[in-house]
Amino acid sequence: MMMNTKHAGRSTRWAGLALAGLGLVAGGCAGFQTSQLNLLGTSLFPFVGSDNTTDGVVTDPTTGDGGFFGGVGSGVTDPCLEPVNRKFVTISLQNQSDDIIHYFLAFVAFVNTDTQTGAVCPDDLELYTSFGYQFIPEGSDRAFGDYCISGPALLYFHETGNFRNAGAGASAFASAIDEAQGSNATFDNFFGAGGATVPVMDQILWHNPGTGEGAALQVASINPNPCDFGLVIATSQCALDAFYYVDDNDLPAGSTALGPGSARRTPNEIQGTGCTTGFQEAFHSLAPSGITAALAGENEFIRGGILRFVFIREDVTPAIPQLLWEVVDDIGSIVHEVDPRAAVSP
Repeated sequence: MMMNTKHAGRSTRWAGLALAGLGLVAGGCAGFQTSQLNLLGTSLFPFVGSDNTTDGVVTDPTTGDGGFFGGVGSGVTDPCLEPVNRKFVTISLQNQSDDIIHYFLAFVAFVNTDTQTGAVCPDDLELYTSFGYQFIPEGSDRAFGDYCISGPALLYFHETGNFRNAGAGASAFASAIDEAQGSNATFDNFFGAGGATVPVMDQILWHNPGTGEGAALQVASINPNPCDFGLVIATSQCALDAFYYVDDNDLPAGSTALGPGSARRTPNEIQGTGCTTGFQEAFHSLAPSGITAALAGENEFIRGGILRFVFIREDVTPAIPQLLWEVVDDIGSIVHEVDPRAAVSP
């Protein structure tokens, strides 16, 4: 399983994982098996070479932070050699709470090249762009809220975070899910009960970038330009806005137990992010190609698998995640079950 060290909240720079286990950390965030989420520190570039590596741990010499590479020796397959079914995952979203959910969902995928390991075969770029991913060329950066994504990569932001499409009523919800109907869950209009088939990504990120309709809801302060060299913020990425409980007019719906501010939820409350598994990283990660269901890390999903996300609202003490997931691999084996503390099932 992947292990990692904690780091202070800073503006975050995302790039693909360098090949051969070299040069993976810039500014204090640890390396990942299939992609890299780098914090921006005193350098914009990963540190390369054995001087920064000790027993498989890549260390940022400016901070001393580092991390362990989970899945070493598991075998990594060139994404161009993966069978068609493993070039996708199936994702469904459902709401089992009594409030409407307004969520902000992004997928980040890196192109596999000579200098980085990513989920995407270069020959499959059209597969991604036709789905709606935006291509970020090599040598370019794309700011997404508090994150900086370095190309060659692809970014998909579902419905750009808009609450509705044209029209009215629940049938027009875009990046939103209607409230549950009694004990019956309500499914997302796009990521429905049968799931949407999505070109496989390296990272799944629930994050409000503070643009469009999300700007009116956002509470956490964001980095105005996370791609700027050396810019640092104080807010931990685990405390940034991810989704909200709202009413039919997209106004925050507070909790009787927790107060009006409880309409806002963060990665600290999402099962399977690094934030709930001790890594202090606000996303779900693609497991290395050779990892099986039994060996996957707590924040990892598997190529060709099924991911079922469940929104709930259970204001209990001690607190439990309010966005749950169930993960199945490409042969039907359970990778992760819904948090047993929640009395729900997908």
